[in-house]
Amino acid sequence: MSNQQSQQAVTIPLPKGKKNTVQAGCVCLMMSISMYGLVFFTLTSPILERVNAMGYVSLFSIFAGLGVSIMTPIGGKLGDIIGRRNIVVIPGIICAIAGIAFAFARSLPVLMILRLLVGLAQGAFTSAPYIIAGLIHEKKDVPKAMGLLATAVALGSFGGSIIAGFLTDMGMLEVAILIPAIPLLLGVVLVGINMPNQKREGNVSIDVPGIIALSIALCGILMALNFGSSMGWTHPAILAGFVIGIAALVALMKIEEKAEEPLIPLRLLKNRGYTVLLAVGFIAYFYQTAMNVYSPISTLQVLKASGTVTGSLQMPRTLITIVLPTIAGAWVGKKASNSWKAMASSTGLAMIPMLMMGFTTPSTSIILYFVAIAITGIAESFRSVAITPAAQSMLQPSDIGVGTSLVNFFNSLASTVSAAVFGVVYNNCTASDPSNAALIQKGVNQVFITAAIVSFVGVLIVIFIVRPQMSQKEEG
Repeated sequence: MSNQQSQQAVTIPLPKGKKNTVQAGCVCLMMSISMYGLVFFTLTSPILERVNAMGYVSLFSIFAGLGVSIMTPIGGKLGDIIGRRNIVVIPGIICAIAGIAFAFARSLPVLMILRLLVGLAQGAFTSAPYIIAGLIHEKKDVPKAMGLLATAVALGSFGGSIIAGFLTDMGMLEVAILIPAIPLLLGVVLVGINMPNQKREGNVSIDVPGIIALSIALCGILMALNFGSSMGWTHPAILAGFVIGIAALVALMKIEEKAEEPLIPLRLLKNRGYTVLLAVGFIAYFYQTAMNVYSPISTLQVLKASGTVTGSLQMPRTLITIVLPTIAGAWVGKKASNSWKAMASSTGLAMIPMLMMGFTTPSTSIILYFVAIAITGIAESFRSVAITPAAQSMLQPSDIGVGTSLVNFFNSLASTVSAAVFGVVYNNCTASDPSNAALIQKGVNQVFITAAIVSFVGVLIVIFIVRPQMSQKEEG
């Protein structure tokens, strides 16, 4: 293909230098997102212990994902309105400010508000790197670009866990929390300077009723799930939360059917192949809260490992996800049928380590955790290069932005829902004494086993639904 043809094959043609710089900015953004996640997950115990709030582990993890879940679909629409560049720059700066303030907060309510604000800001731009990759690259190069973003997530995980654990052991908790702002601001600058601010032509409206209904639905249902085990499932406040949340969810569906510019375009859900991929993406992400939140709690509270060792748990996973996604992306790009094989590997290789960690005792070797989490690195490498490109291939060019945002919404929703589900499982075991090591052991084990069951369901969906669909599409 000639250079002119290549330029015409992409939505936003850029000179090679600017394209590489924008890609580097996207890498920095993804690195920062994963660093923030791993910093907060790894340091959940010391952060909450500092304010004497260990009983709020599950609520803290829900707040971590709630903002992202609410803002991810909104961010895709805002990108249409204010431009892809601005949706990186403005929320990116807000995220950095909230993250810096978090390092110096000393009360639980302020910590929760700032954590929610970080999530809201991240949700606004979390789809942007994936959307930009699909806009500035040729279609055949998109899986490779996704592989680079997965590598960035791995590098961020390295910084977010290893460095955070080490700095915390050194008594520098504030510094550990501040570090993710560095790649974030670098990414904002690189994209802001080199990316044209493309936005959709014509008037674009924001689905305000849909945003309100979505927020109420998520908050009502997830808060009820979180507090149900401690307050009692028949408590009036818990029942009210479920009723309000479900009513808001029903209202959301009605609103989206009539909205001129729906927040969640239900017409895309009529595409069976696309919808199944949303479900697979949801399941492929589900285990990550168990790994990120509860494996550090298990090693710190049950195995009595140090912060440095706990922060190092993801090092083997990181090394794998630095190298493997690019290789996996090239492999997936060679043949359409490789996509379902990658998805099956992703869900299957998430199930195995969850089972491995699901029988932890105080005498369990820390090596088991290193091996188990390393296996998830293989799962993540295949997930990152298979689901989003496959979903994008089923969309019209005009739907790439909102369709990709919807994929990321389901991924972030998986983190939020899993945080609530795992919170119920964990709190049912630890509610009587949140600091009791034996109860913590029982709680984390049940969390890991629950994650394994969900991943197994994903394997079945890929083999019996996705594989036939992709085979039929390839033959057609």
